[in-house]
Amino acid sequence: MSKFEFTTERLIIREYRRSDLDDYIAVTSQPEIYKTTYGIPKEYTKKYGKRYFRIIRENLNSMRAFEFGMFLKSNGRYLGNVGLINICLAHKHADISYYIDKDFRNMGFTTEAVKEMLRLAFEFMNFKKVTGICMSINPASRRVMEKSGMKYEGTLRNELLKDGVYYDLDRLSILREEYFTDSNC
Repeated sequence: MSKFEFTTERLIIREYRRSDLDDYIAVTSQPEIYKTTYGIPKEYTKKYGKRYFRIIRENLNSMRAFEFGMFLKSNGRYLGNVGLINICLAHKHADISYYIDKDFRNMGFTTEAVKEMLRLAFEFMNFKKVTGICMSINPASRRVMEKSGMKYEGTLRNELLKDGVYYDLDRLSILREEYFTDSNC
């Protein structure tokens, strides 16, 4: 049994298991995910997936990052990844991270999962702030953060070099007091 498992209206968000590896690789290696993320390699191999599962477990145990799989409650299908990364316990903040299978976009699943991670951050971890960064060419990711109550802070111009091209990144955040005064909880 997982230490961390969250249930929302339509999702189960839980720690990864070895049996999730093939589904994880199938989704994570989608070109649509590579195009709009900055931490996923272009060629996502099984060897890389196994290594990353170990890193996820180490990060969880040391409280550096909490990354989980998103699964449909109705049938257990793997949809994508969601979590709190770059956790700083001293300053009580983290970054939100997520991606979803191309076939399940624009259905509200990612927003549902992000809201659950914000609940973890503010209601259980007592964080002060959660930040999110997305490529400016990915307005859908920005909308997820905005629908989750996050506010635009600014654009980091030419911040990311990917495949020989510089990209702007949009930065959004939500503070503890905003989370508790908005309709998120």
